[in-house]
Amino acid sequence: MKGVDFIAHRDPSAMQNATLSPIPLLQRSFELVGPIYWPLLILASPGFIPAIVTELTPLFGGILNLAYVLIVAPILGGAALWLVDQHLKGQAPLLGNSLDRAASKAVPLVFANILLVLIVLLGMPLLVLPGIYWGIRLAFTLCAIVLEDKGVTEGLGYSWNLVKGRWWGVFWALLMVVFMAMIVAPFAGAFIFGFTVGVISPSAETFADRIVEAGSPVAGIAAITAVVPILNVYVVLLFRSLQQLKGQAVSYWG
Repeated sequence: MKGVDFIAHRDPSAMQNATLSPIPLLQRSFELVGPIYWPLLILASPGFIPAIVTELTPLFGGILNLAYVLIVAPILGGAALWLVDQHLKGQAPLLGNSLDRAASKAVPLVFANILLVLIVLLGMPLLVLPGIYWGIRLAFTLCAIVLEDKGVTEGLGYSWNLVKGRWWGVFWALLMVVFMAMIVAPFAGAFIFGFTVGVISPSAETFADRIVEAGSPVAGIAAITAVVPILNVYVVLLFRSLQQLKGQAVSYWG
């Protein structure tokens, strides 16, 4: 792959930090997210709105959620990726600057995101496996666009080549993202909410049960939103690790 900018100078320890192992990446994400957690949470929080609307009115909420996922999410996600990358470079990232960067890349981010969704959906009916395979190979398209200044087709090709030869490693690493976002966070949020209501209203079992039934999905969505900043850092670290393993960039891990 061509056109990858080298940062400052090569760090001999860069290859020692590069890893596709989920646990070290997750640990490093927790260590690094602190100073930028709240700006990242602000970027993630609009996703809470269509999710709540979907719980209340499934039809309208579904349409709103689709529009958000296809158009708004890639732009805010691009801003989050840029903010994380600036932080990992040791710069002081600003929320406004990150939004400006994402806005300048809005068209390729949205079109690439729509293409990604269509490609994965096209592959899913084919025994599911092609959709998963293509999704992993193209998972870093948005990273390539916002962090490496690629266009839509360039970004797709960049991600495809970046993952080449390391598909299984990337698969297991990204599985951690799915596990955190879809299983751990919602379960933890719903459990904490249910436990809190039970403690507050131990004698009003029927009333408490109704609150838990109505509020647990909301608590689960809130928990997912709360872990998104950590996952933003995780994805950028994974992207940079892949580059490091291919000898294309130095480590930003400090």
